[in-house]
Amino acid sequence: MRPAKDVNGMDLLLEIGTEELPASAVYDAMEQVERLLTALFERSRLGSPGLRVLGTPRRIAVIAGGIPGKAAGQVTRKKGPQLSAARSPDGAWTKAAIGFARSQGIEPDALVIEDTEKGSYVFAVSEVAGSSARELLPGMLAELIGSMRFKKSMRWGDREERFSRPVRWLLAIADGQVLPFDFAGLTASDVTYGHRYLSSGPLRIAAPSEYVAALEREKVVVDHIRRREEIVSSARLACDDAGYLPVLDADVLEEVVQLVEWPGVALGRFDERFLALPREVLEHAMEQHQRYFPVNDPAGAIMPAFIAVHNGDPAFSDIIATGHQRVLAARLSDAEFFFNEDLKRPLAARAEDLKHVVYQSELGSMAEKSARLSALVNVLGERAGLSPEVIERARRSAALAKCDLVTHMVVEFPALQGVMGSIYAVESGEDERVARAVAEQYLPRRMGDSLPETPEGSLLSLAEKSDNLAASFGLGHVPTGSEDPYALRRQALGMLLILTTGGLLLSVMDAVRVAAAEIEAEAHGFSWTMEAEKALADFFASRERVFFSDRGFRYDLVEAVLAVDWDRPLAALARLKALDEARESGMLAGLYTAFERCHNLSRGRPTGEVSEALFDAPVEAEVFGVLKDAEPRVADALDRLDYRAAVESLESLREPVDRLFDEVLIMAEDDAVRTNRLSLLSRIDALFIRVADFSRLTWD
Repeated sequence: MRPAKDVNGMDLLLEIGTEELPASAVYDAMEQVERLLTALFERSRLGSPGLRVLGTPRRIAVIAGGIPGKAAGQVTRKKGPQLSAARSPDGAWTKAAIGFARSQGIEPDALVIEDTEKGSYVFAVSEVAGSSARELLPGMLAELIGSMRFKKSMRWGDREERFSRPVRWLLAIADGQVLPFDFAGLTASDVTYGHRYLSSGPLRIAAPSEYVAALEREKVVVDHIRRREEIVSSARLACDDAGYLPVLDADVLEEVVQLVEWPGVALGRFDERFLALPREVLEHAMEQHQRYFPVNDPAGAIMPAFIAVHNGDPAFSDIIATGHQRVLAARLSDAEFFFNEDLKRPLAARAEDLKHVVYQSELGSMAEKSARLSALVNVLGERAGLSPEVIERARRSAALAKCDLVTHMVVEFPALQGVMGSIYAVESGEDERVARAVAEQYLPRRMGDSLPETPEGSLLSLAEKSDNLAASFGLGHVPTGSEDPYALRRQALGMLLILTTGGLLLSVMDAVRVAAAEIEAEAHGFSWTMEAEKALADFFASRERVFFSDRGFRYDLVEAVLAVDWDRPLAALARLKALDEARESGMLAGLYTAFERCHNLSRGRPTGEVSEALFDAPVEAEVFGVLKDAEPRVADALDRLDYRAAVESLESLREPVDRLFDEVLIMAEDDAVRTNRLSLLSRIDALFIRVADFSRLTWD
């Protein structure tokens, strides 16, 4: 956010100069600076100045505008004795009041009388003037830097302080004056440094407003948004003359932005013979290994060229491009060799090699995992109602799924597992749908990633994730806090996305139980326990809460649905949509009133079968008749996943239930009549609960 300067306030500039930071650490640090500094301003009662956070590989900076010269005053109110004990009948202050006033450093006559819910009390009210911002800011900035944490931190020299990389200088000024504070043996000044190689030397900053322009003169574009824009425009310009279009992967672009301070681009080329390699291999070698951008022709075909972003002098772009070309040529030569060697054997012939690849020490080999996946896709496919042809292709894809793990290409480029298996499957003459499923087995890898597009791929991906969850929870590898070494949250998210998007009505718990049974059958000492099952249920339901809440459903609707149907995500989604529509129309509020009256009165009380012989009011028979009519309609709607119809079927009970409470005394004196009426309410309550746990709904 750009600072909105207060004409009566001051501007602050803080810069933390470091050794080159990893790109992820730059983004992490920028987020922390904005969050922590905002909290520090609020805590110090300096308002909420506008913050502009900037970052490069060698610096994290923030410009804050409109900081008041003085913190807001703070009013304190200390409660004293009750008025009756503080003042005598003649109006004089008692010893209790005098002693309280003295303890607060004020005269008794300065006490304030206030009425509270518990009566009238005396209060000592005082105001503490706010401190000068110049007095507060140095301590705030030192605390800010000391509070920053990274996934990987380091110490340097003989210092105890930690940061992602060694801190080399600190700059802190407010309206032209240095704000001196210390961190890691450094004292903040008004001096910064430009580009490591292209600048003229130390640079003194006179005011925060000069910072960005002054650094740009020293070959540092400190605004990461501007650097991104320059990289994109320069890449397109470099490709224009050759008639190419740069392929700017968003993740690679975000990383490259934080690898340079003075972005330049160079158009490099590679030997056309490498175009015989699969596009996925070329892109992976360029993007993931070298952080280059591939280029296409206007028709979308990949060209023997690439864009490299560099941090050097643009005048030497040609020399820089030559260096990058040599690096990429070596990488592609390796890939070419691996690819040609791998093609000498059909993919299926590598299945035997999987016996020598350990999956986990407690879970056997990858060959055994492949066999489990084949069994799993068979069971899941049948339960999902898929055709025998789809199931058979999914079984074949499961048998081939892990074979690429023993290829030269995947050993060298592990991120291409699944992708290379699919390519080699096609080269080996496998059915194209089988090959595609092999590529889709790990999808989605993360939020926003593609989902499997084939039923075979969806089945294989669900089997893979079910097996992973069964293995991890069976061995007690339950995610805690931010720790999730086996990426189980991602596995759960993938299952949720596939099941709800693909329209597959499958039980998560059933799928994991089948997977666990397959592991147990291999006799590796693995045991699926009730503790593991409960841990999985709690874990998966917690992921569903986040999943459905992120899609805009109210938290109480989510809780009401997951309480009755957590492990069938597709059914849970359909229930949520029906409840959401009923809430919007107003129907749900009326249903809740009827439910609440039945639920609250019958809960925890003895009930049994409803006896029509014990009815002594016509409305009881009417309610029971409506209930018996609604029960099969609700059951039929639930079987058809028509939850809108199920909710509408409950609507028929609302008016009769209201009259029941108006016309009869539920808690009748006769024990049998009372129990019978409570049993009727309990049966109504149970019908509502079949649709959703209405007791979890709120009406804020």
